[in-house]
Amino acid sequence: MKKISQIRGDTGREGLQQVAEEIRNTEETEESGTKKEKITEKAVVKNSNIFITICKYIIKGTGYLCLFLVPILSYYLFEYVTGNLANISAFMTALNICWVYVLYLILTGITGTTRISVPVGSAVLLIISFAETFVVGFRDRPIMIWDVLAVRTAMTVSGNYAFVISDKMVQAAKAVVAANIILWFFPVHVKGLKNRLLLGVSCVGTAFAFGYGFFHSIVPAHQMGINMWAVNDTYESCGYILSTAMSFQYVVKKPPAEYSQGRLESIYKEISEEEQEKGINETENEDNEILSHKVTIQPVNLICIMNESLSDLRVAGDFSTNQEYFPFIHSLTENTIKGNLCMPVFGSMTSNSEFEFLTGDSVAMLPSNSIAYQFNVKPDARTMVSTMKDQGYRTVAMHPYPGENWNRNACYANMGFDEFLDGEYFKGSEQLRYYTSDQGDFEKLIQVVEEKEDPQEKLFLFNVTMQNHGGYEGTFDEFDQTVWLTGDMEGKYPKADQYLSLVKRSDEAFAYLLDYFSHSDEPTMIVMFGDHQPSVEDEFFDEIYGMPSYEVPTKDRLMWYETPFIIWTNYEQPSKDIGKLGAVYLSSYVLKLAGLDMTPYNRFLLDLSQIYPVLHFLGFYDKDGNYQSWSEAESGENPNRKQILDYEAMAYNHSIDRRKYKPLFTLEEEK
Repeated sequence: MKKISQIRGDTGREGLQQVAEEIRNTEETEESGTKKEKITEKAVVKNSNIFITICKYIIKGTGYLCLFLVPILSYYLFEYVTGNLANISAFMTALNICWVYVLYLILTGITGTTRISVPVGSAVLLIISFAETFVVGFRDRPIMIWDVLAVRTAMTVSGNYAFVISDKMVQAAKAVVAANIILWFFPVHVKGLKNRLLLGVSCVGTAFAFGYGFFHSIVPAHQMGINMWAVNDTYESCGYILSTAMSFQYVVKKPPAEYSQGRLESIYKEISEEEQEKGINETENEDNEILSHKVTIQPVNLICIMNESLSDLRVAGDFSTNQEYFPFIHSLTENTIKGNLCMPVFGSMTSNSEFEFLTGDSVAMLPSNSIAYQFNVKPDARTMVSTMKDQGYRTVAMHPYPGENWNRNACYANMGFDEFLDGEYFKGSEQLRYYTSDQGDFEKLIQVVEEKEDPQEKLFLFNVTMQNHGGYEGTFDEFDQTVWLTGDMEGKYPKADQYLSLVKRSDEAFAYLLDYFSHSDEPTMIVMFGDHQPSVEDEFFDEIYGMPSYEVPTKDRLMWYETPFIIWTNYEQPSKDIGKLGAVYLSSYVLKLAGLDMTPYNRFLLDLSQIYPVLHFLGFYDKDGNYQSWSEAESGENPNRKQILDYEAMAYNHSIDRRKYKPLFTLEEEK
């Protein structure tokens, strides 16, 4: 472009016009280019924003899809590990998945992000599925909600069982990890306090709404519940998660029919009036020579031994062995009362057997399948222990294992034991397999007696052994197999073989114990009973009885709850096999036979035992072995209905009601 001075000199006005036109054209061109560039830039930005938005929706949608699918996957992996997947119907499957959704909803509502809720939820379910598989494997019973409180006990014995990681467990773990990796890239986040609160309220509200509908509509409509006899059957057919949810309906125990404080007062008044007529603590019964026996000697030492898993398996059916496994116990005929004690548990949950013996309260009065030592033994509990203490006995509990097991530390203190000698006291004692042998246990028991400062000091000693605890597998340098099944069963049931060899050692140790006290000048009563039958092969029990256990009628199932009991003295007492006896009665029987004072509750129990010798969670059995279910016993057609309702009222008050009616459970002189 020429300079204006040049143009002015060359062309004059026309030149100026030309320059102006050129400048205008140039500016228009530049402006047009800029506009095009801006339009193009806006289009790119717009398209980019649309793409980003689409991607965000895809990621978010995928996140929600994963959140929808993960609970379904978690359920299938859970039951795949447990091996129950094929047994569960479509309806039960749907309910299981709904409960898994409840878990994930609550976790997501609390955390506000799937990056926390999904890994936590899936990991928890995976771990529980592993634990469930292990537990069913070694105790043949699923994990119940009550077992959570007994986890410390479970951990202390878990090392004595074989835990094998299966291929299913490995595959499930890989699937969970893969699912979480995928979902990590497609998270669902809720930002902002208000949105978080809204999400939390919505999720938790939805979960509770489903729970309410489940327990108030679905459960009653389909009559859903846990088969407490065959718990495994319920968990296998309904699924673990659903079964666990159903079990919550048993957490709360309603008071029994016609229960009131007024009824308790009336019961106490009736017992007191009856005793005044025939003399306090003179429970006479002409039909029972044991209870009507006039006691002239009170034991200085009263020793009660609950022997772990001690049982005579022949109560369930006959079989042959290479030698007798209870030769000494069967030989006892002098100064010995024996029979079969009907325990409340099979294969595990030892503490419930302790509870029934020491309190007289049936676990039938507690929430189904609960652990009494976790909930029902409060401070200043009135039991056999307090009754012995009130009569001048020093009370000592012994157990060669950690005191925390089954919450014994707290429960024994609440019952009033003066001392608890746990596993520390038994260090150096003879070991058999994983546990202190009965021989080693009884040697320590004798040591406690010998360490009394005054031989005439009255001692109540409650000892729980460990030798025969399950699992019954493996070989050991210090334990020889001496007893085994013969005939068609030889070599067929190795767990049963090992168990029989163990109880043979218990028989030998008991012979040693009684021999010691037979030479003692101190009047001594020794009571020994088993806490439950062992967890040996299910097929063994099926074979000796002649049919699968699930086909056995309820009234005949008592055989799996029977253990032997012996009451022996080193002084003269009547001898007799009294047959079957409910565990709730034994402590009252012992007090009576020892010539000791009893509470009104004890005296009531002795009278009730004359009507129903066996009171059990399965039902009631009279002297002739006739069976009544709890509902039948509670019905108006039962002439003994009042006694049953009276018992229920007292047991409920004793174990559950916070307002204790203490006069029923204390000695007369204390009131």
